[in-house]
Amino acid sequence: MGALQYIILTQKSILKYKVARQNTRSSVNLAYKIHGQPNPHQTPVIILHGLLGSKRNWESMSKKIAHATHKVVFAVDARNHGESQHHSSHSYHELATDVKQFMDNLNIKQADIIGHSMGGRTGMVLALTEPTNVSSLIVVDISPVSTARALNEFMPRLLDTMKSINFQGINDLNKAKLLVKEKLLQSKVIDLNSMGFILMNLGLKPDQSIGWICNVDTLSKYFMDIATFPDLSGMVYKGPTLFVGGQESHYIQPSDINQIKKYFPNAELKYVEDAGHNVHAENPVAFLQLVTPFLTQK
Repeated sequence: MGALQYIILTQKSILKYKVARQNTRSSVNLAYKIHGQPNPHQTPVIILHGLLGSKRNWESMSKKIAHATHKVVFAVDARNHGESQHHSSHSYHELATDVKQFMDNLNIKQADIIGHSMGGRTGMVLALTEPTNVSSLIVVDISPVSTARALNEFMPRLLDTMKSINFQGINDLNKAKLLVKEKLLQSKVIDLNSMGFILMNLGLKPDQSIGWICNVDTLSKYFMDIATFPDLSGMVYKGPTLFVGGQESHYIQPSDINQIKKYFPNAELKYVEDAGHNVHAENPVAFLQLVTPFLTQK
């Protein structure tokens, strides 16, 4: 297939996906942004963000990966996040199924999957349940074995605080941001350094009111499903797999590797210096230097 034919096919697939988004009622379709140009000689990359994140959090890194690898990069919003549809449930099997549907609708037979935190576990479930669709897997600062205590202690309180904020009567986004800053700082669940990440979830809702564009109620209700990796005992993904942890984070313990290899026998575990949980944002240079050869030298 020539490059022009490939681009035309990709454009038709994107049109098909947009039509499917309009016509499909029962399934959750994912909003996405494309970085780079379709390349018939390279496997595309799909990036899956973490809890309370969105494709916007990966904007800069998506562009860098597309440029460094000459691959087209699809950054998507998970269900109940960003511009994707809201749903009354939120489990890893559903999240993985959403990505599989996204690939089918865009006629993507195989992709390199990069997933951070919740997105990393989504990528793991996709690789284990649909291994032929995953060319390689990069899991960023999350483990299928252990869960950082900070996640279980901090995130439920943050979600409860977010739920408690009343935006009624506020029609200015800047005023909404000031309100959120005040409430979150009062609750002591988050500091100023992390405030920008949470504020990215503020915006205009479908009814044009200002509030949380993520589905805080469902995310809070299903938090324990998000915090726990599903039991997929006996399932194996044998493709190239890279686990990337932040050296200052506690989300992937070095001792996890033996259990990780039961699911992913070809997994490597590497750490990025001077980085916590948001590895790609806290040390983007080192992160890119780590993932680029993995994505291009298979």
